[in-house]
Amino acid sequence: MNDSLSPTDDPRLAGTPTDRISDAARTRFRIDPGWHFGFERLVEWSDVDAFRHANHTSFLLWFEAARNRYLQAAGLPRLSADTPGPVMMSLEARYLLPLAYYDPVFVTARVRSMRRTSFVMEYAAWGEAGCHASCTAVLVLMINATGEKVAIPDGVRTAIRALDAPSEEGA
Repeated sequence: MNDSLSPTDDPRLAGTPTDRISDAARTRFRIDPGWHFGFERLVEWSDVDAFRHANHTSFLLWFEAARNRYLQAAGLPRLSADTPGPVMMSLEARYLLPLAYYDPVFVTARVRSMRRTSFVMEYAAWGEAGCHASCTAVLVLMINATGEKVAIPDGVRTAIRALDAPSEEGA
């Protein structure tokens, strides 16, 4: 996989969920059945710290890339100051197993629940030994330039429902 493109410049993301998890990837990385969206990458030299394993900040950057790819595939416009975009309100990460330089890793994302303007996303990084890290984030959709909260657009909500069937609270 070529990770030199940023998630928002990736031409494969033309508004459809292109990063569906294949059966082969699910088997190779021991990905649990509740995950449907993700991408494979390698642990790069820049991801590794002095202890010779992927640094915790690298996992968070991978999860950010997964979030952007997921939301763009669900139909949310590319991030800009004047369009609705996710603003992180909270984040909790668990690091379970180390990954080393050049290890293959499969990064997954899903929406667990949605409200009118906010949603909970979960992420995981899978290696050939199974899940190496997981993360949960609460995000609010806002116009960055004004700080105004906005409702999750109907088309985006529909795409997320089709992909993950999240619970909906007070929608």
